[in-house]
Amino acid sequence: MTDKRTPLDFDAIRAAAVGNYVSTIFPAAGISFTKPAHQHQSCPMCGGSNRFRCDDKRGEGTWICSQCGAGNGFMLVQQYTGFDVYDTNKLIAGAIGLDVTSTVTDEQRAQWQSQQVEREAVEKAEKRQARIDAASRAQSIWDNSKPAADDHPYLLRKNVSAIGLSQDANDNLIIPMYYHNADKQQITLVNVQTIAPDSEKLFLKGGLVSGAYFTIGSPAMFIAGVILICEGYATGATVFDAMSYSLPVIVAFNANNLIPVAQSIRAQYPNHRIIICADDDSATAVKMRDKDIADGKEPKPLVEYNAGIHKAQQAAISINGEIVTPSFDILDIDKDAA
Repeated sequence: MTDKRTPLDFDAIRAAAVGNYVSTIFPAAGISFTKPAHQHQSCPMCGGSNRFRCDDKRGEGTWICSQCGAGNGFMLVQQYTGFDVYDTNKLIAGAIGLDVTSTVTDEQRAQWQSQQVEREAVEKAEKRQARIDAASRAQSIWDNSKPAADDHPYLLRKNVSAIGLSQDANDNLIIPMYYHNADKQQITLVNVQTIAPDSEKLFLKGGLVSGAYFTIGSPAMFIAGVILICEGYATGATVFDAMSYSLPVIVAFNANNLIPVAQSIRAQYPNHRIIICADDDSATAVKMRDKDIADGKEPKPLVEYNAGIHKAQQAAISINGEIVTPSFDILDIDKDAA
């Protein structure tokens, strides 16, 4: 049977839809979110609570549900409406103004987009307040803690000493996290990392992490013109010891934070030699790649599974720095990345 419906340029519609799913297309399809799209919430398809989120990667409306699976915005619209491919494309075309026969009005589009802007503004304000509250809690925790003891169970396991750390009443190590505000030229305490005796590591909920760091060493050490950056505290303390306590070591807390921290340090010290000390996660990388192969997925280059090396390389490139991979027995036994 010949489909006599008006031909549609599916490729053009898909291309034009990018960046418009959350603000316009989903509302046009009747899909609404009770929270900002990227937060966990009820699934519009199965109705399950707190199991769905729309991360909207590349503006394609990508989503994940622990019950329904995952997909892109087109798939969500199609599954939610039950439409075939043609009608799904027609709905999307109408939502973004490519179908003149659509009943969707400019006023509706403007209203949906306005609501999206309002939701984003509310989320931004809430996030800012959460960071302010976390910074206040961090200061209180730091002020009410005592200098950390070298015989803390975590430090003993890592064979490192407490350098600039404190300890709370529950024997959690407290590592202060500082952020450099380039506009105000200020360095402020924004968060803390706690490390429990059993090695559990936590940041304060809502607190700033990206770009925040801890410095091992004194300000006078920066005069040497060389700065080392690593992931976790134990790695940093081990490197500091290996350098005979002569060079400052910046702790970024995790691999994903290496780039923003490295860029912050470069902005503060434009002429210094900056060396990223990478954690080699090769054993984990091999396991992750093998799992993808076993699951029938196309494996990525091995280095992309090795977050410690991969992120360190990216950080070094972003600041015209250097990268080394320190080898210590302690790191082979127990990874320190947060």
